[in-house]
This record gives sequence, C-alpha cells and structure tokens, in this order.
Amino acid sequence: METTLKIFKNVFNEEEITNILSSSIKSIGPLFIIKICTISVTSLVAIYLGKIWYSYCFFKKRSIPGPEPEFLFGNYRQILQNKNYSETIRDWTQKYGRTYGYFEGHQPVLITSDLEIIQQVFIKQAANFNARKRPVMDKKEDDPSAHLFQSSKARWKRMRTIMNPTFSSAKLRELGPLLVNCTDRLVDCLGSVDNKEIEISPYFKRFTMDSIWNCAFGIDLNMQYEKENEYFNKCEAVFRGSGGIGWPIYLGIFFHEYRQQILQGLILANRIMSKFIDPKKLTPFFWLRLKVKELVEIRKKETSIKKKDYIQILLDAKADFEEEKNFNYTEMNKKLTGIEIEANLVLFMLAGYETTSTTLSYASYILANHQDEQIKLYDEIIAHFGSDLNEINSENVLNLQYLDLSFKSLPNSKFDSCSKVYFANNHIKNIKIPLDLPIAIDVMVIHFDSELWGPVDPNIFYPKRHEIKRNPLAFLTFGIGPRNCIGMKFALKELKIALVNLILNFEFYPGDKGDIKDLKISESPIRQPVNGVKVFLKKRNLF
Repeated sequence: METTLKIFKNVFNEEEITNILSSSIKSIGPLFIIKICTISVTSLVAIYLGKIWYSYCFFKKRSIPGPEPEFLFGNYRQILQNKNYSETIRDWTQKYGRTYGYFEGHQPVLITSDLEIIQQVFIKQAANFNARKRPVMDKKEDDPSAHLFQSSKARWKRMRTIMNPTFSSAKLRELGPLLVNCTDRLVDCLGSVDNKEIEISPYFKRFTMDSIWNCAFGIDLNMQYEKENEYFNKCEAVFRGSGGIGWPIYLGIFFHEYRQQILQGLILANRIMSKFIDPKKLTPFFWLRLKVKELVEIRKKETSIKKKDYIQILLDAKADFEEEKNFNYTEMNKKLTGIEIEANLVLFMLAGYETTSTTLSYASYILANHQDEQIKLYDEIIAHFGSDLNEINSENVLNLQYLDLSFKSLPNSKFDSCSKVYFANNHIKNIKIPLDLPIAIDVMVIHFDSELWGPVDPNIFYPKRHEIKRNPLAFLTFGIGPRNCIGMKFALKELKIALVNLILNFEFYPGDKGDIKDLKISESPIRQPVNGVKVFLKKRNLF
C-alpha cells in the first residue's frame, strides 16, 4: 500500500492529486453519497436492533424463568402500567418462583428471594459481588465524582474505610445534642396543631432535613419554622420528580449502553447553563450540588474552625492539591479528593432524607391505629426514665427494648435496596451467573414471608415476632453484608429520639383512613404514601 502511494505521488504532483479527487467526488455525485450514508445508518440501526432482539434470549438460554419481554421496553412497561414495582415483583415471584429474570429495556436483571443465594452473593462471595446494581442514569465507578454508592472494589473499600468513623458510636454521641435540639423543634411545631387532624408527613420531612444539615454540615437553616426555605424546597423537588431529568432516565433505560454519554451530556449542559443563568434556575439536583460545593470551599478556607460534624471528618481526610493531580482512586490511602467529598455529602443528604421521614410517617400511622401498642411504648418510656424525662438523649433511647421491636416491625421504605453486579463467572445453586449481571433482592417478598416471620401473619403489626430468633438474612431494612447502609446507626438514633419524644408529648389517633392497607403506596424512589399520612394529635399532660 505504501509503495503504491509513493508511485502515485511520483507520477502526480499535489495539485493534480487534488484535482483527481475533486473530479472523482463530483462524478460520484451528492445523491450517491446520501445513499451510502443512508445505507450505513440503516445497517447500524439494524445491527443494534438485532442486538436488542438477541439480548431477550438471555434468560431462556440459561433456563431461567421470567415474564416475556416486549421489544425495546422489556418488562418495564408492565411495571409502570400494572402496579407498584414491589407488587409486580411479588406477583412474578408467585408465578415464576423465588429466582427469575426480567428486563429493564434490554438489560437483564436477576431477581431472587432465595436466602441461600442471598447469603452467597452478599456475604460469602461479597468480594466478587462488589458493586451496586447501577441506577439507569448513574456515573461510572471510575468517574472522579463517583460517591460511595457508585464505587466498587478497591475504590469502594478506600471510601468506606475513610467514612466509617463518621458514623462510629463516639462520633454519633457528639451529634446527639443536635438531634435532640431538632427533635425539640419538631415537638414545638406539632404542638401548635393540638387537637386537630393533620397531614403529618411534611413535619417529618422538615425535621429530617433539619437534622441532616445540622449534623452533616454544621449549619442551622431553620427549616422546621421557615415554610418557604429554599434548601428544603429544592431537596423536596428532587424527590417529587421535578428535578428536570425525567426524559434522560427513560433514554437510559431503553439504551443503557449509552446512558453514560446521555448523563455526561446532561451534566455538561447544566455546567454551561450555570455560567450564563441564575443558579436558582438550575435543576434542583444541580442547584443542591452547587450549594454543597460552595459550602465545602468555605470550610476548606476557614481552617481555624473545626466543627464536630460529618463534613469536618471528610475534610480532614482530603488530599492536597498536588496529590489530587495524580490521584490513584483505588490506592489504599486515607484520602478523599475534593469532588469525592462533595459527592458523598450530597449522597448523605439525599439518602437520609426521605427514608427516615417516611419511616416516621409510617410509625405515626401505626401508633394511631394501634392504641394498645402506643400505650405499651408510653409505659416503657415512663418506666425507664421515671421523672427524669429531661435526661432523655440519643444514647439512652437505644436501651428501650420494646421500642426497638416496634421499629423492626414498621413497614419498610425500600423495596429492592440490595443489588449488586457480579465480577466473575460462577455457579450459585446450579445457576450460572455471567459477568456484570445485576442481581436484586426482592425485599418485600422476604419481609412478608409467613415461613420466615410466622406464625402471626406478617401483614399484622406485631412487635413481639422479633423476640423469636429469626434468620438474620430475612431482615433487610438496612441491607446486608459489607455494603450495608453506612448511615444505619445515625438513622436509628434519629428515628428513636424522635419517636420517644413524640410518644411522650402526644397521643395519636386515626385520621380519615383506618388501616395501613388503605394507603395508596408510591415507589418513586422509595415506598411512601402517595397522599401522606393523616393522624389526629392530642397533647399529653406530662407530670
């Protein structure tokens, strides 16, 4: 080829070569070029559609049962059209068994409620299953701004090692007074609606976000008293589906191979927009991310101020500028980059917000509809603390045994919170698990399994069922294995200090609905009542 090219150059000069090429293109004509382009594009589309069609043979080739997928949609439209995700999954479990497969677009997902498989995936072989089932519009695990949830392997281990001390018992003990202060505000706000039926969920949302900003960022934004608080409203908008990224999510489902490009395009667009428009007009998620970045920058400059909060621990572990330039994300050193700090702060804020507030909403509804249980909890608190009610704090509430049993019996706000991706081909219970197959636990089926939680019907609120020794794999509220919820201890303290003070100060009575089954449940992104929870509050007369 090179010899031919040299001969061609020796025979013709550059001008003659240019003329030959130009005349060749003209002789071909624009119509011919259009035809070639059309054929090429059509061929590529046909190949891609063929790949999609072939992907639907994934589970059949492995003799794994499951619902029949639709072209392009997979089983996603069935989930959207029929019921909530967890209810659809439970129906499929009854039809196809404890382990089966379905498709999100043309991405295969293995669903299981088999405890033997769960033990292998999440405990015994956790080193192999060392990543989450990735959300449809998530970053790559090697992205500089990936947070703990998005990371895997050595990078996840480095982050988890750094962040674990943030949620140690000693650290949470220091945050206790802040949680008590936020709880006092909640009681004060609810006290203004004595002897009324109220929609209580908004109060819990503000309390939870107030706790997060005080404990994580060390700043008080007065969220519980200020009804038009901008920070609260932006965070709420992210969860209400008004974050401005709905259509890219659907593209990410149907064309999951290109979801990273879609996400990067969205991020780039927001970065460009942030330079030319008012930051308040950015989508809520990017607005919050920008505010967190500003806060981190301020705290980095004010080195003389050392607050006892989540952000300070992460800042103390930050790499300096020279280290960041050649940073090894997987090297086992106790350092975080600045952008990793920002990403994990946003993760903590969003992950701890609606899960906790929804659990409190469920708790208030359960108390209102189970007066006998409410009395038992009140009596336990009085018996434990006596007349020293002012001594209640985030530490001693953990000693209330019946409160702990009651918490474990509350409806779960997550429906498939445990998901991982495999990194090596293997067999588990005669099922060959190929590389990168997402595996999700059907949490709701397990939590309502009468074989695991009987003899009393699991649908009935019965705290004493947790006095009996159960299979530890059957309780998945905070996940399981090395990648369980890192904020579990914080959430438990926050929930229990709030519940103790609520039970001490108020009596809960049913609102306009009578049973937890009457509530219409939404699952985007967590299980929660669609129209909130209505209860009737009455102040107690404390001695």
